[in-house]
Amino acid sequence: MRFVQKWSYACAKHLAYVLNENHNKRSVYYYGFYVLFGTLVKGIILISVSLLLGIFIPALVTVVVLASLRLFAGGYHFDTYGKCLFVSMALTIMTALISQYTHIYWSMAAVAIFLFIVSAFSLHMLIKYAPKDTPTKPITDPAAIIKFKRLSIVYLGILLVLCCILLFFNLKMYVIAICFGVLLEIFSITPAGHGFFNFIKSRLNNV
Repeated sequence: MRFVQKWSYACAKHLAYVLNENHNKRSVYYYGFYVLFGTLVKGIILISVSLLLGIFIPALVTVVVLASLRLFAGGYHFDTYGKCLFVSMALTIMTALISQYTHIYWSMAAVAIFLFIVSAFSLHMLIKYAPKDTPTKPITDPAAIIKFKRLSIVYLGILLVLCCILLFFNLKMYVIAICFGVLLEIFSITPAGHGFFNFIKSRLNNV
């Protein structure tokens, strides 16, 4: 997605010029615009594809849950925006399709068991691996590590309570979509997830 980089650089350069800022500030502005434009493009593509496939609601739920939990737990980052967009879209659409078109076949007991398994597994993984930092933004302060770990666990608890309420009202599709959003995020902080995404990255590099 070179146009995202070009837009970001042009806006950062113009803003730095107007504010008479130096090169370091321009780099900060570039990162901010890159995140902004990247999120907008990803959102537009997700909305378009999910509406086309009739899976807008579960796709939105999955993305919101994944992104919000990621704020506390961290996770894997691809080295380019294009790879991130491709993989995240593929996983989101796949799980949204499952949530949308299979929830009618799930019994309440099956959804409850699925919720329990996801919650227990996710809690264990968060305790063991969260927060997962990146090479460019390492988390080395022990206090910060404990803080983000606790926040991620508390947020998982909030999602569990929300799922129980949704399940009480027989909103199975939402519960399944939330569970998939949590699983995608948890997978991104585990060694197995990093190994899988590194493999995907290497395949995309060859392409």
